[in-house]
Amino acid sequence: MRIAIALLAAFGLTAFAPAPLPRPKRGGEQEFNLQKFQGHWRSLGLKGYDGAGKTYSIGWSVTSVKVVGEQWTFMHGDRESTKYVLVIDPTKRPATIDFYSGTIRAEGARPYGLGLIKREGDRVTILYSATTADKRPRSFEKPPSGWWLLTLEKMG
Repeated sequence: MRIAIALLAAFGLTAFAPAPLPRPKRGGEQEFNLQKFQGHWRSLGLKGYDGAGKTYSIGWSVTSVKVVGEQWTFMHGDRESTKYVLVIDPTKRPATIDFYSGTIRAEGARPYGLGLIKREGDRVTILYSATTADKRPRSFEKPPSGWWLLTLEKMG
């Protein structure tokens, strides 16, 4: 009888145990989508990857990037430059990003460039290249030769 009461008490208590706390995102990464990418982003630098897996700095004149709706605009100081239409797929891990030439994405158009995107705090890192979807890396680790790594920081 004592065993039956002890078992009943043990099972009864676990029925009211609190639910586990949500698990934090790995590596400080936050879920990222196009809405969270809106705004003005300062360019912190662009690096390239060589055939040996090493990075090299790329000198360029882009000072910032503006994202308004689906529109990505490279900025040179206060002057607007090249524009692309963005598509971010937040269901992928890491999220994917596709760039389409111009200001409107035509039906059936292939992206001009594609890559991966992640956000950590006020910074966004984009690994990208002008290539095809079958060559998109699955992670930021060991990027292929010829790919670029752009780091942006939220302004204001």
